[in-house]
Amino acid sequence: MRLWKSRSQGSRQEKKKGEDILSRIRKDIRRVRRQGDPPERDPASFSRYSCDLCNNTYPKKDLRQCALCGRWACASCWTEKFYACKACNGIITLHLATEKPGE
Repeated sequence: MRLWKSRSQGSRQEKKKGEDILSRIRKDIRRVRRQGDPPERDPASFSRYSCDLCNNTYPKKDLRQCALCGRWACASCWTEKFYACKACNGIITLHLATEKPGE
């Protein structure tokens, strides 16, 4: 006697397909640091911080923290289109390019 239904492999596949694009992107992006964690200080100066992508130093007010990976990026390493660093922007662009129009 069965008290519950067993799920077939097909129903599990459908759940994966129904996953939204944002959760798929988040799975592919490795978190570098948590939100709110400070950028790395430049050891040669008092009040400058390093960009995580190009390693140039800037005042903290010139750096932005990526909401997806947590990296701190300068203006040249930042993309306004998705409000993310260039590393995450590449992953987002790849996901959008491989996304089928009907999904």
